[in-house]
Amino acid sequence: MSISRRTALGAGLVGAALAWTADRAAAQADSLALPTTPLARRATELIDRELAPHLRNHSVRGYLFSRAVAAGHGLSPGSGYDEELMYLICALHDIGLGDIANGDQRFEVDGADYAARFLEDNGVTDDRVDIVWDAIAAHTSGLSDSPVYRRRRRPEIWIAVQGIGIDIGGSPADLPPGYADLVHALPQARRQPRPRRLRRNAGAGKSAKGAPRLTTRRHPPPTTPGPALPELGRDPGYQRLGGLSRCRECLSSRRFRGGTDRSQVRL
Repeated sequence: MSISRRTALGAGLVGAALAWTADRAAAQADSLALPTTPLARRATELIDRELAPHLRNHSVRGYLFSRAVAAGHGLSPGSGYDEELMYLICALHDIGLGDIANGDQRFEVDGADYAARFLEDNGVTDDRVDIVWDAIAAHTSGLSDSPVYRRRRRPEIWIAVQGIGIDIGGSPADLPPGYADLVHALPQARRQPRPRRLRRNAGAGKSAKGAPRLTTRRHPPPTTPGPALPELGRDPGYQRLGGLSRCRECLSSRRFRGGTDRSQVRL
């Protein structure tokens, strides 16, 4: 049976369109996947077990947004950055807010120390331990905004910090169109209801449910600079964020300036 040139041409265009759609869907699915190396899986199991759902999902969103940040800079997994290493930074960056890493230092440093021990316990003894420690310990400091810092440090650090920052105070313009909504639709990255505020038990040093209270020693400046954050929460542009996390309550909370219960951390 013979077919016309027009029919053949049309069939070719349809086939090409279907192939392009399939490739695009595959690329999109890949951009929303978490690393599945044994070490990455153990890190996922750790935050599943030790972090409250809102913190756990914030960490996952931070990684997925970091993937978009890297792509925006023309960086690809493998050639431009180590995907597993960046995931470890994002997944563990708030482990210091979990009871498992609750020490007497700033939560960033407690978290960095715990992350280093976690890596060493899992057989990692090379410079990845230092990279993860540096990234987590300084992730609220603003150091990664420095061009010199970016030039002299591994890209996984500043990419991860930028992606995490987008989940806290970013804008839809920081991400590809529709990407934030796709991320928020994932069960492991969906925004969770914030925990109820617990009453403070005056003089006892603990919350009404016995949780250790955060102290100014543990969270001194410059841990998330407090004075500017309420202004961010009142910014109309920030309030109009579409699918991104809205953390006005978290950002304006006294928790980041010390003296509130761990349960009041809200993302």
